[in-house]
Amino acid sequence: MGMTAQSEKKESKFLVFLREKIIENMTLRYVLKRIGASLITLILLVAIVTALIRAIPDTKLYSMQVYNKIKGSLGATIADNYIKKELYKYGRYTIDGRPVSVIENIFTYIYYILPIYKEVPYAFDLNYEKAIKSWKGFIYLGRSISTNEFVAEDLIQSMPISLYISLVSVFFTYLFAFPLGVSMAKKPGGIVDKIGTVFIVLNYAIPALVFYLLLWSFAGDKNGPLGFFNFGYRFDENNFFGSLFIPIFAIVFLSIPGVIVWVRRFMVDELNSDYVKFARSKGLSENSIMYTHVLRNASVPLVRNIPATLLSAMIGSYFVEKIWSIPGTGKMLINALYSTDVSAIQGLTFLYSAISMLAFLLGDLVTVAFDPRIKLQG
Repeated sequence: MGMTAQSEKKESKFLVFLREKIIENMTLRYVLKRIGASLITLILLVAIVTALIRAIPDTKLYSMQVYNKIKGSLGATIADNYIKKELYKYGRYTIDGRPVSVIENIFTYIYYILPIYKEVPYAFDLNYEKAIKSWKGFIYLGRSISTNEFVAEDLIQSMPISLYISLVSVFFTYLFAFPLGVSMAKKPGGIVDKIGTVFIVLNYAIPALVFYLLLWSFAGDKNGPLGFFNFGYRFDENNFFGSLFIPIFAIVFLSIPGVIVWVRRFMVDELNSDYVKFARSKGLSENSIMYTHVLRNASVPLVRNIPATLLSAMIGSYFVEKIWSIPGTGKMLINALYSTDVSAIQGLTFLYSAISMLAFLLGDLVTVAFDPRIKLQG
């Protein structure tokens, strides 16, 4: 009887823990709900992109020159096998040469990106009948037409530098924009607010591409006024930080106004709220009100947007990466679109979509961590 009572007591403690920490945990339920919704959205997006890519003619996905060469030397049958095996790589044919529908193409790609172990043939014998090489792994994103490498490997090589540029850009953007926005909000219509407004208007008036090209030509000239710093026209691994200084500066300079506007807006809204008026009536100083109450409350929505801002910086750096020849995902996207690199386009779309959904989820979690008063409802 004693052992039974003791085991029931332990079991009841476990059930209480299970109920309070897991079943009734609103944050956990919210996270699981968001992950489920994100996965469904991601699958739908992959399906739409795959269906749209089917509009690309088959002739864009194989070399007509190679086809004619094979046909002339080995015959029409082997040449047709070559076409079928090339289109198999994009899910338009089965490995035995049967054409597939759009729906089947979509399900094939969804299977490829599922994180389960799989083997996908990608190289065949001279008759294009038997597979001689297969890709082995978990998430298969195809093989790039441009680089002749697997898209996943290209992403692994290009992601770190894009992530570095994004992290540094967002850090310096907030470092400069946040105090400027606070200063403008403290005295709306004052000298700082007017100067900041002029800067924002002029900044928005400059087309980003024009600004990038002007900065590229001005800072890269070795005989120019900035030639001493040896920034250069292209990214140089031997001068990693120096060659990335101007590209990062360009992103930060054009990103600052957006953050300033948001900081100023949230600060002004808080300064006009009832609790600030009450604090003033109690005789609290403006600095005390600003830095004890207003700044914290106004920072909540800004902190929530940091992951999304980081994502925007990474995706939005494609012009910078292309102009300065930086081997990141932005340059990879431009090259993929230019060369109709279907596998790279699909892989980048999948990557950006997954990171986007993760960024918005992290934004909610960071908000809760920053301000425990906010509760997520599952």
